[in-house]
Amino acid sequence: MQKNNPKTEKFDIRLSFEEQELIRLAASMQSTSPTSFIRQQAVVAAQTVIHENNRFVISDEQWQIMEQVLNRKAKILPNLRKRLSDSDDWDK
Repeated sequence: MQKNNPKTEKFDIRLSFEEQELIRLAASMQSTSPTSFIRQQAVVAAQTVIHENNRFVISDEQWQIMEQVLNRKAKILPNLRKRLSDSDDWDK
């Protein structure tokens, strides 16, 4: 995310009194406004969720199996080739 992006969109949320007070306190501890605090924390949380869901970790043994599968010669599937080349199937 680029810095100094103009903030043109509004995002409304409902909070309990306790949640509001908690956010106000945390924002003041970081010398920022509640709006800036919420925006910064939400962006970090969103980036974390996206990052965690876009990568996976496997063991060395699993990676070797994966490489074998990726590097093996592709099978020719005549029925699949026929289905993909038949434009009538795409029009249904």
